[in-house]
Amino acid sequence: MNFEERLKRIADEKERLAAEEASMREEALAELARLDAEIAGLEERKSQIESVLGLDDATNRAAHGEIMRLCIKYLSENGGGLTSSQVKDLIAAENPGMKLSSVPATMSRLATQGRARRDDIGRYFIV
Repeated sequence: MNFEERLKRIADEKERLAAEEASMREEALAELARLDAEIAGLEERKSQIESVLGLDDATNRAAHGEIMRLCIKYLSENGGGLTSSQVKDLIAAENPGMKLSSVPATMSRLATQGRARRDDIGRYFIV
């Protein structure tokens, strides 16, 4: 096999791997969307059950999408990057009493989805 043939073979393999990676990324994003929808449904069901049991505290609980929206908002407004605890503090300052235990997981989810990037010291940046 000569040099040109080897280069062609490598180029073909790179192209095949890129297509496979793109396909896997699409599948992963679809799975994330499905899981987000499932989480939203479970949160709604939980809220209904809590309401029936008299445990609901609607004034302090933010919907899953609202926490994500607020995280994106503060990351967008602070280009220098923020840690999840800084984002949590910013949200708490404008939304006193809101339950924010899901902020770190939401920030991680944004990074996993490719909507944010996390650096080596734990700061998140909008992509």
